[in-house]
Amino acid sequence: MKVGFDFPGLCKEETPAGKLRWRVRVEGKREKKITIPVGPSHPDFHAHYEAARFDQKLIKSLSDTPNKGSLDELREQYVDWMKVQVQAGNLSKKTLESRERGLRQACDCRTPNGKARMGGVKASMPKTAFAHIRNSFGSKTGAAATCLKALRAAYRWGEECGFPVDSPVFQVSNPHVSKGGAVPWSKEDKAKFLAFHGPGTMARRWFLLANDTAGRIGDTHLLGPEHEVFRGDHQVLSWQPSKKGSQPVEVPMSVELMMELAGLPEDAPAYLLTEHGKQFASSGSLDNRVRKWIIAAGLCAAEVDDNGKNAIKATRSQHGIRKARAEEIAEQGGSVYEVMSVLSHSDVRTAEIYTKKFRRAGLAKQAAARRATQD
Repeated sequence: MKVGFDFPGLCKEETPAGKLRWRVRVEGKREKKITIPVGPSHPDFHAHYEAARFDQKLIKSLSDTPNKGSLDELREQYVDWMKVQVQAGNLSKKTLESRERGLRQACDCRTPNGKARMGGVKASMPKTAFAHIRNSFGSKTGAAATCLKALRAAYRWGEECGFPVDSPVFQVSNPHVSKGGAVPWSKEDKAKFLAFHGPGTMARRWFLLANDTAGRIGDTHLLGPEHEVFRGDHQVLSWQPSKKGSQPVEVPMSVELMMELAGLPEDAPAYLLTEHGKQFASSGSLDNRVRKWIIAAGLCAAEVDDNGKNAIKATRSQHGIRKARAEEIAEQGGSVYEVMSVLSHSDVRTAEIYTKKFRRAGLAKQAAARRATQD
């Protein structure tokens, strides 16, 4: 199975004996793979991975065990603990992946003099060291924020496991300023997308499914015929979202969606299938395809990437469909509990973000109307 987008060609496999192994596809030689002894959480992973991509294999690990009391050791122990929690159902796999990635980036950051990795430094490092890690991300403030969040979680856990207490990592400022997140789809956006992706296309099927369910992309690639149930005369989709704390969801299936799904075998693994007729391996692989569909429909913008090259970026996303649905409910006078029900929120405060906006607008109109009558 392919793993993520950060490491092209990296495959996570299980041997006939049930053991996990990591293999890397040689760049330019698609059929050739080289087995490496460590996974992404190991300090030496990058060295093994890069060597394998160039059709070389390192003889042995550069450092079998991390330095005692180092940031590498904290990361290794914390990641091992998180994996146990994921298996027990106490932590989501996505949280594990996000924190593991953030900690790996922190450990692989070079020291100010460039001669070593920050992972090899003692975990009891000063505030300036954490600021250095944060600043190494440059303009990628979102990634820097994710890294800091992972570090703080690790140090909070490490306080009871022999690592520094009250680390200066909690004093380092977060550089990221939210720009409002995903852009809600307008009626014009939806019409433009559907005009480009006609009936029978997988892109159209994705859009109608996302629009009906207002679901997270982490669940969308898993939905299929098995989630269809009847409530009286109405056919609905019923599922339990994978995000921890989410409530079960049931939403009616629109006529448009049912027509688009007509002819799909009852034993199909999912509604959304790849070009080879298989279920998308992960939400990440579906998200990658969704971005291509959106760009193809013209909902995109040109930008310059970190390497100074021109790139085309999708300006809409599935989460934007979800936000648009929440705004529609609120604008039509729906309660915060209606928003929570459709979006599977468990926290009233999250849903109130949408209802407050339109409630304030409505109160302003009422005040203006009352003043007009008095004048």
